[in-house]
Amino acid sequence: MTMIRKLLNRVRRRPEPVRPAMPAEPLELPAPEPMLALPAPRPRLALALQGGGAHGAFTWGVLDRLLEEDIDLAGVSGASAGAMNAVMVVQGWARGGPLGGRDGARAELAGFWERVSAAGRLGPIRPSLSDRLRGRWNVDHAPGSHLVDWARRWVTPYQTQPADFHPLRGLLAEMVEPALIRRSGLRLFVSATNVRTGALRLFDETEVGVDHLLASACLPHLFRAVRIDGQDYWDGGYLANPPLSPLVESCPGADLLVVAINPLTCATTPEDPAGIAARLNQITFNATLLHEMRALGGSDGAPRLHLIDADEHLQDLGLYSKLMTDWGFLSWLRDAGREAAGRWVDENRTTIGVESSARSAALV
Repeated sequence: MTMIRKLLNRVRRRPEPVRPAMPAEPLELPAPEPMLALPAPRPRLALALQGGGAHGAFTWGVLDRLLEEDIDLAGVSGASAGAMNAVMVVQGWARGGPLGGRDGARAELAGFWERVSAAGRLGPIRPSLSDRLRGRWNVDHAPGSHLVDWARRWVTPYQTQPADFHPLRGLLAEMVEPALIRRSGLRLFVSATNVRTGALRLFDETEVGVDHLLASACLPHLFRAVRIDGQDYWDGGYLANPPLSPLVESCPGADLLVVAINPLTCATTPEDPAGIAARLNQITFNATLLHEMRALGGSDGAPRLHLIDADEHLQDLGLYSKLMTDWGFLSWLRDAGREAAGRWVDENRTTIGVESSARSAALV
């Protein structure tokens, strides 16, 4: 009993446990670390490049500016000069490698147009000194233009040229590298017109070479038809200027950006022979493009369509400036293209991958 009493007394004398004092202010818990934001996907474009002879330098400027942006390319199509621009983009993309494709494409385009100017330095169509100083590039009334106009009425290239003649053949033979085109990872389509059947022929990246580009740019009044696999071909711009549907089908999910260099609209109705001829040429080479854009825009699951046109800059140029390779003229076209593309980027970049932005009175 004595032992039990001692234990009970010891328990009764045990001090109460001390409870910790609550802080006067509530504790501030550290804010959770912010989650890392995923980078926005890069815009993905397929480019459709219209043809128009030397006016293709406008497209050079457009591409030069677009390739400064952080964009992915899925494919490129073209007719005539547009086809040559397309090939330079594709093989430059391959030459630049996966990290430098845009820079490689820009360099390839610049080299091509510099060499085009050098190759045509002795051409018959040139601006006068006063026109060059004043930046006037309509040469429809220049002596060389009258000479070419007379020749195309009375002489055919079958009377004056050897079978394989073309002023750009040597240049393209030195610059075009089919192996690079094939390993670029980009889809490529070049259009040509079968002379005998009147059917459209599309050449893709697995087959495009020098003859295919010359066929796509073969104006029948200036050059002999280009023969490929036993078939004769003329300019692809008559039937697909440029091809759109092949890009839509082969580049699913990509937005389609059309670069049109033949003015779609005109401010006034021309009344003089040169002006009438120039406007008829524009209407002819725009007809298939506008038809295809309207059809795609109204189809189920329509692709997102965008448009950069040259209406503002090339409105006053005549028909024969398409044959002029003066470096001052090509540089002016390049700068005009860069300006048009820069404005388009500022106004429409956020629409890529979201909605169409193509607008023109010609599409109404």
